[in-house]
Amino acid sequence: MKSTIKLITPIMACCLALSGAPVAAEHHEAAATRGHIDANPKALGEMFKLPMDEEIHMLNMIKLKDIAEYAEDSEFANKGWTGAKAYAEYRRHAGPIVARLGGSTHYTGLPQLTVIGPEEEQWDSIFIIYYPDVTVLQALFEDPEYQKHAFHLKAGVADSRLIRMVPAPAPKQ
Repeated sequence: MKSTIKLITPIMACCLALSGAPVAAEHHEAAATRGHIDANPKALGEMFKLPMDEEIHMLNMIKLKDIAEYAEDSEFANKGWTGAKAYAEYRRHAGPIVARLGGSTHYTGLPQLTVIGPEEEQWDSIFIIYYPDVTVLQALFEDPEYQKHAFHLKAGVADSRLIRMVPAPAPKQ
């Protein structure tokens, strides 16, 4: 059964990209100077050309801000939260919603050392979340309760990578 997907909503792009702004090419180009927090529009388009009805695993690599950055009119603006505190608040709300929709965290790790790769690319958290299919990921992004708390994500994250994966066949012996 082939699933269909609605137009990418700003909140969906927000969550895929760890940004509250609608996805735009100029946002992606600016990411080089402020970290990758906006979705690559080309990659989003390609993601929805891939099979929609197979399980997916989303590899998340997160670099947190030292101090969370909330909008001036936010009730959290003057709390002095760290990026870690803001991101923990996001995960506290998002985790149960992911579970309710059928997803789950498969792995969470605290990186210690980059052995291969740019030395300056340091991550605070790496984790993999399983979704039964892309429509579950879409349902997460469109969930009103999720949308209500997604701003903590942007407030706390300085840089990120989000990579869609599917299970690989077992190697032949």
